Amino acid sequence: MSTQEPSPYAYTPSPNPFQDVVRAQEKAVEQGKLLLVVLGAQWCHDSTGLADRFSTQEMDLILRAHYETVFVDVGTLEDRRKITKRFGYPIYYATPTVMVVEPSSGALLNRTSMDMWGYADSIPLAEYIAYFSRYPAMTQMQKAPFVNWRATDEEVAYNEEQAARLQHAYDKLGPLLAEDLRGNTPEGLNALWKETKKYRTELQKTLVKRAELTLERKGTDGVNTKPALRHYNPFSWEQN
Repeated sequence: MSTQEPSPYAYTPSPNPFQDVVRAQEKAVEQGKLLLVVLGAQWCHDSTGLADRFSTQEMDLILRAHYETVFVDVGTLEDRRKITKRFGYPIYYATPTVMVVEPSSGALLNRTSMDMWGYADSIPLAEYIAYFSRYPAMTQMQKAPFVNWRATDEEVAYNEEQAARLQHAYDKLGPLLAEDLRGNTPEGLNALWKETKKYRTELQKTLVKRAELTLERKGTDGVNTKPALRHYNPFSWEQN
């Protein structure tokens, strides 16, 4: 990558991140590439760890050849549901959230492995190379289950309800996080962060597992093997 060019792998605030994604999707269709949407933030070490891996020569070659990549800054946990829902995903459950999309259909090709990227800084470069080399090599037959995948009405309603609740928690955390980034850690930030992390992690695991079982056609013998759409106790601030 030329040192004269700004890095394309940076979480830069934008006046309209949704339109950035729409334009990138249109460009991906025109160029016959996959769309790669990354939602993250500069304050998140896993987000910046992923950006650092993307900036290596090996990964940069893969991404430039096969993907139209757009980085979306989530700021201090701002609402980006309009972007994730465009590709059938309720909300970002972690930073970074990495979405590999077949741009013509909007199908999310990595639906069953998205949770791994919440630990992006711990993943070796070799796994990055293998992961992002896999999707350009997929055949139309291999893509078909993801293109045809649909959540049930029950799942859609549940996911929207829980995503709204999670975004409310983000809205509570955001001002505290902003204060912390200014060097003043507010009282209650760590407790609320842990509480929210536990909730969002469990939500995403359930989402990924249910999609995985559906896409792999398991549990078709009449036995429901999918994790239940459980309901959670109120947050501490909801009880007050």
